[in-house]
Amino acid sequence: MTVLQTIEEAKKELASGHNKEAARLLTDAAFQTRDPSVEATIREVALEGRSSAGWLGKGRWDEIIRIAEARASQEEGQGNGKGSLDG
Repeated sequence: MTVLQTIEEAKKELASGHNKEAARLLTDAAFQTRDPSVEATIREVALEGRSSAGWLGKGRWDEIIRIAEARASQEEGQGNGKGSLDG
């Protein structure tokens, strides 16, 4: 499964109320990509999941957001101008 397919599957799981599975899939996707636009999509979906999570579940989503933001800032810091082949 590609990163984009993983994100789409996570969206479906989230819509079905399977928050743990959606979070697991997004975490996998966040670690697999270095594409800033994909990381932004992961962050958006994670923010959506966080908004519907109870107070115990928010940490799961916060971690996904942290990973996506950290990887995006690493890419900005490198400034190599090379595109990513991750999908």
